[in-house]
Amino acid sequence: MARQFAIVGLGSFGLSVLEKLADATDQIIIVDKEKSVIEKHKDLAAKSYISDALNEEALRRIVPEGVDVAIVDVGDHLEAAIIVTNALKKLGAKQIIVRADNEDRGEILEMVGATRIIYPAKEAAYRIVPMLVSSTLFSFMPISASMVLAEFQVPDRYVGMTLIEANLRQTKGINVVALRKTDEDDYVFFDPKYRMREGDVLLCAGTEKDVTAFTGARVVARKNLVSDMFRGIFGKSRKQAEGEA
Repeated sequence: MARQFAIVGLGSFGLSVLEKLADATDQIIIVDKEKSVIEKHKDLAAKSYISDALNEEALRRIVPEGVDVAIVDVGDHLEAAIIVTNALKKLGAKQIIVRADNEDRGEILEMVGATRIIYPAKEAAYRIVPMLVSSTLFSFMPISASMVLAEFQVPDRYVGMTLIEANLRQTKGINVVALRKTDEDDYVFFDPKYRMREGDVLLCAGTEKDVTAFTGARVVARKNLVSDMFRGIFGKSRKQAEGEA
């Protein structure tokens, strides 16, 4: 059976999730109190409802019990987010992903049932800062609290070498996923005999520490700012929090 998704509140984060999710599944329910917003985006969802999510009885009629994933984006209204999150918990939602503006609010939302907190502003900042301080780093995407995917230009010292000769995994902790040649648009799996040229781009995976050190994007931060930022972006799961208690 296909996984079911419910998006409660179509703020900027909720809309972004809806637009991307609609490319992958049609099992989406959307709820918002603004008729104009629902009318504009109803074609992206299987079911759409104009309703005040603060009405727990209405939410119970709209969202299936035990829904696989619920996404909550009611803007900066903490009280509304608390009420909706708690209602979804009572409905048995398996995952409840909630947008929050800061960690204090995130901790409160976890207490009432959120399984994951998203901090859009911090996440955006974390992605863009490494690219601002490195001339060779083109994209930077966290995929966990310790791992990132990155796209960067082949450093001058490796031009003319094969990836086998460069041996980036052993010497730099960098795992090359694919390579895009300087005169082409698409990535390809690398040919062991191919010699890298100036302007070639590598798609790689590695730890944040290894990738930023390799590309020169490391920002020397006080009190381990990068790790703190990751915790801010991904938050702690309730299980982690309970385990530390």
